[in-house]
Amino acid sequence: MRAPAANRNAVGVALVIGSACCFGTLGVFGKLAYRLGLSTPQLLSYRFALAALLLWLAAAVMRQGLPPRRRLVGLAIMGGAGYVGQSGSYFTALHFIPASTNALLLYTFPVAVTLLAAVLFHESLGWKKLAACVLAFLGTVLVVEAQLHAAAPRGILLGLGSAAFYSGYILYGSRLLPGLPPVSATACIMTSAAVVWTGYAAVTGQLAVDWTVPRIALIVSFAVLGTTIPVLTFILGLRLVGPSRAAILSTFEPASTVLLAVVILGEMASPIQYLGGALISGASGARLVRYGPERDDLNAEDTQKRHDVGRRRRGACRRLRVDRGERKADLVPPV
Repeated sequence: MRAPAANRNAVGVALVIGSACCFGTLGVFGKLAYRLGLSTPQLLSYRFALAALLLWLAAAVMRQGLPPRRRLVGLAIMGGAGYVGQSGSYFTALHFIPASTNALLLYTFPVAVTLLAAVLFHESLGWKKLAACVLAFLGTVLVVEAQLHAAAPRGILLGLGSAAFYSGYILYGSRLLPGLPPVSATACIMTSAAVVWTGYAAVTGQLAVDWTVPRIALIVSFAVLGTTIPVLTFILGLRLVGPSRAAILSTFEPASTVLLAVVILGEMASPIQYLGGALISGASGARLVRYGPERDDLNAEDTQKRHDVGRRRRGACRRLRVDRGERKADLVPPV
């Protein structure tokens, strides 16, 4: 017997919020790893290797086959270039700026996606999009201005660079990923990122780790709680609540990072920074909504009558035509 739509939506909301909160631990894990003496290549090579292994196991359990061969190269580019660039910038920035600031800078990516889509895909810029861009810009100025006197400008640039890499990852993935099995496709991306980071760590002599219980616990938590679990829960939640709602709920990520950074790392932020973070999150949520379909209730079959099927199909056809110029960024597996 099918569960009521309200229950399915509640489960989906919980899964996506849980995913966002788990992703919010990444910056905190990064700071803790550096306190334990781990380098960025060490941290990321073991993170991606373990996460890729777990995702391949999950894909096998869920009986998801390999993506078509013609798309494997594209997935390798997403992981080996986009994901490596994003993660490298993000975690290197943690050497210079607080985890909370870094998370807020990353969440300028929806605005970057908007502007790049206008340039690359000739997407129109309406007043709502421009307003979201202005809000995000003002929020970024407030967040950055409060840190310029306490943090190296290099950290700010790396944090914004992380958002730039993620924007390219989204735009490329939004063309490549639709129609692919999500878990196995994400496993391919993770695998290519693991290969690049492991190779770099080996060449630079940073692969070997003096294993201790705290380091093992942190790396396992980093790969499981900060990567594998949130990827899977996001994919499952996306099926229940649809991409627009999932995108909105994902803005819990920077908020959770700020909270965890205060509680665990003892970071403190000024009211100006909190205001800037609110502006960034609000602009991000507004932009992410635009990337969802016009109707995204994946439980519609529980509430719609049979005579609505034709209307929904016609709406889907119209949305597909729109998608030729603007694909759904929230269909890209999160990082």
